[in-house]
Amino acid sequence: MTVDFEAIKDRIEAILLDFVATRTDSDSMHELNVGRFFSAWAEGVPYLRENPKNWGLFPIPEDILGRTVPWCLLKGRGARTVVMIHHCDCVETSNYGALEPLCLDPAALEAAFRSGAMALPEDASADLDDGGWLFGRGVCDMKGGASVQLALFEQYSREIDFEGNVLILSVPDEENLSAGMRGALYLLAQLKAAHGLQYAMMLNCEPHQREEAPDRGILYDGSIGKVLPMVYVRGRLAHVGQVFDGFNPIGLLGEIVSRTEVNPFFIEKVGNTVCPPCTWLYAKDQKQVYDVSLPQAAVGCLSVLPLKTTPLEIMAELHSICEAAFAAALVRMNDSHAAFCRKAERPVEALSWTPCVRTFSAVYADALADGGDAFRAAWAEATQRARDGLRDKSLTTIAAVTLLIETTLRFRRDTQPMVVLALAPPYYPSANNGMLPLEVSAAADAALAELVTFGASLGVRYDIQNYFVQISDLSYAMLAAADDDIACIEGNMPLWGSGYDIPLALIREMSMPVCNVGPWGKDLHRYTERVNRHDLLEITPRMVDFMAQRSLRG
Repeated sequence: MTVDFEAIKDRIEAILLDFVATRTDSDSMHELNVGRFFSAWAEGVPYLRENPKNWGLFPIPEDILGRTVPWCLLKGRGARTVVMIHHCDCVETSNYGALEPLCLDPAALEAAFRSGAMALPEDASADLDDGGWLFGRGVCDMKGGASVQLALFEQYSREIDFEGNVLILSVPDEENLSAGMRGALYLLAQLKAAHGLQYAMMLNCEPHQREEAPDRGILYDGSIGKVLPMVYVRGRLAHVGQVFDGFNPIGLLGEIVSRTEVNPFFIEKVGNTVCPPCTWLYAKDQKQVYDVSLPQAAVGCLSVLPLKTTPLEIMAELHSICEAAFAAALVRMNDSHAAFCRKAERPVEALSWTPCVRTFSAVYADALADGGDAFRAAWAEATQRARDGLRDKSLTTIAAVTLLIETTLRFRRDTQPMVVLALAPPYYPSANNGMLPLEVSAAADAALAELVTFGASLGVRYDIQNYFVQISDLSYAMLAAADDDIACIEGNMPLWGSGYDIPLALIREMSMPVCNVGPWGKDLHRYTERVNRHDLLEITPRMVDFMAQRSLRG
């Protein structure tokens, strides 16, 4: 297949401007607008008009907002199939300030910038003067890459006897919980069965940023994982005047936070990628109003971005850290209690608390044994409340998980202070081609090496990074997790099956190599978001086409 790259430049830009003008703010009803955009585009492609069953809007199962995954399939010769994915949602636009009404119109926004309507950082101002950059929400992240995919599909669909198959998925919600990609897995399974497809490669076109030199690009053959452990500390209520009669969960949560924040244990290097250390995203007591009692509970949520470390290993390490933190907190309390008793001239007696750290799956099993049918009824009511709260946004995912933990704890006979370890959504598996069977990963490595050589012929020196570290939907292209890892995820995520789930078995069954090759951009999510026009219109289409056709040839 020979692509007319001169003709395709105008098509990429035309598609992009139309796509950018379509507001698709993440986690909002605006995401439904993508169905209108995609339908209009598909109706303009002769192949899809003649084969209306080869495209559609796939409803995401049980999606709170009723979103869909627009898709189209070019059915050619053979079973080998390249899956091209892009996310159609964008982050919200309020950071454009007074220029927000113009942020979906690159020409108008550029004119406003040139008039001095908003101050620009020095580098953005230089790029504006250069004239080689396109500004606007989504031009870079990631409707630019999406437009390249759609324009290439148009060219491929004109081939009479196309070798292989090309499937495009336009997934919503990547900037939030990846509901689009998680739902699209069911579509991938359906299309595979209906058309006898063999998925050879998943190509994403997320943008990359260049720090070393303008002619030094980046390709990715994997995507970093994301695990969100939650720590729920149950204390013992007491008046502050009798502090040693109670147990303050804030002190223990603080001890756990101090032992885990940027803990080097969670820094790992795989290939040429080093993941950032873990950090706490949320830590708060459960008081709703001020009073002079100790809080009954405190909750924290930790972000871990693993490369190879599994959820089971992460939870095991946190379990050990929490036990040590609990013991240290009790030593501190007993030392303080002893000092208090001596000053009050009272006998010194050790406090009765003992360390207790449990996973949510263990706590749930205890509640089921202790509470029986009463617990089952309360759990059903609580899961419905959680689902409804997520739907109307009266609850965050952290609040919903907390609700389910507290419902479970009410039915345990043991009421002693304790730490409960759970998982909050979203979960992103770590993905890298090296996790696949040797023959598959070796073939993918060979294809990427050829892509690097091809890029050099276009004047760009590409480096291969083993993981895309900003989180991407490529995480759902493969799964190397063992059964006990899957059990750890499903058993310790209270919202699993009650507002959030991932078809992990489907991912493992359909696992395929991945590659991210996208345009050069800057300032993603900022009001100065921009994409390099030459790279978007000249380089990226050739790179994506090369990798797609190389994968289809096998």
